[in-house]
Amino acid sequence: MRSRTTLVAVSNPNNPTGHILTDAEMAQVVAAADRVGAWLLADEVYAGSERVRREVTPSFWGRYDRVIATGGLSKAYGLPGLRIGWVVAPAGLADEIWARQDYTTISTSILSNTLAAIALSPDTRARLIARGRRYIQEGFDLLARWTAEHGRVLTVTPPDAGAIAFVRYALPLDSTELCRRLLVEANVLVAPGEHFGCDRHLRLNHGLPAAYVQKGLARIWNLIGSLA
Repeated sequence: MRSRTTLVAVSNPNNPTGHILTDAEMAQVVAAADRVGAWLLADEVYAGSERVRREVTPSFWGRYDRVIATGGLSKAYGLPGLRIGWVVAPAGLADEIWARQDYTTISTSILSNTLAAIALSPDTRARLIARGRRYIQEGFDLLARWTAEHGRVLTVTPPDAGAIAFVRYALPLDSTELCRRLLVEANVLVAPGEHFGCDRHLRLNHGLPAAYVQKGLARIWNLIGSLA
């Protein structure tokens, strides 16, 4: 943090590690932003996708007077096609954001708005979150067994939340090149850890039906195993 820092961006639950900040860690982030008067942009789109606990991850909103909290229906709710999200911010800033949104979107469709309201109603929201968590847990169980089976090459720190696992591999090949080969040779699209400043990692989505996850993992290992 420097005196000229104006914005601190944080993802909680985190993408791609799946870590959930503790209350103490959240307090430290707020304190760091407060020291220099920076805005705190909190991406909270994975709230509701917790794997290790039932409670939804608490928001940064209300912990500091310069918080911008964002969320949406694309992750924990599994409804990316609706293209619905939200921003929570102080009133004046929210009005400015709304005005800028008018230049790009004007408004979403009536159907998307209607379905979003249904999705966020208490009963439906609970069912959608339970569905997502089931996919996340079942998919991670498969991924954990997969990495354990190939432990001499693959390791993973279990994520607290989210449908993403950040898998580390022990190969003398950078992640961008490995992901390019996975796409071309195995027809699997994976994000390279190098894009997150952490090479020798693969960002894998395990929050999908079990058969789909298994098929993808098998294709990935067919290539990685041939290189190990």
